[in-house]
Amino acid sequence: MGIVKKEKGGDSVFKKKQVLTIASIVVISFLIGTTFNVMAMATDGGNPFDKIWEAIYDLQARVTALEETSNTKTWHFVTNFTLSEEQSMSQLFFVQGEKWRIKWERQQLQSWYGFIIWDENGYAIDYVNPGTILMFYPDANGIHYVPHGKGSYYIEWLSGPDVNFTIGSYH
Repeated sequence: MGIVKKEKGGDSVFKKKQVLTIASIVVISFLIGTTFNVMAMATDGGNPFDKIWEAIYDLQARVTALEETSNTKTWHFVTNFTLSEEQSMSQLFFVQGEKWRIKWERQQLQSWYGFIIWDENGYAIDYVNPGTILMFYPDANGIHYVPHGKGSYYIEWLSGPDVNFTIGSYH
C-alpha cells in the first residue's frame, strides 16, 4: 500500500473552486430572477407583488364595509305573551340590547291599571299606567320604551281585561 503525498497548496485550490462555484450560482440565480421580474413588469405593467398587495387592500376594504353595515342597529323580536287575571306575571325574558320596548294590545276596550316591569333580582324598574292615554283614546294600544339595558326582566300585569304584550330589543 502506498502513501499519497499531500501536495502543497492542494486544499486551497479546492476551496477556491468551491467559492467560485457558489459565487457563480448566486450570480446566475440573481440574473434569472431579475430577468423574470423584468419580463413580468413588461407583460402586465407592474410588479407581481404590487398586485398581491392591491388585492389584500381591496379585500380589507370590503371586509370593513361589511362590518360597518352589519353594525346597523334595529329592533329585534324577543317574546310575546298575554297577561290576564288568571296569569298576571310573565315568564323571565332576556333583552340583549341597550334599550327595549313593550308593545301592548288590549283585547277589550275596558280600563285597566297598567303593569310593573321587574328585573331578575326582583327590583321594580318601571311602572306603566296607560290610564290617562285611555281616557282620551279608549281604543288606543301602546308602546313603552325602557331605557334599561341588557338583562333579564319580567312584567306583572295589575288588573283589567286581557292584554297582549310584545317585547322588542334594540341592538
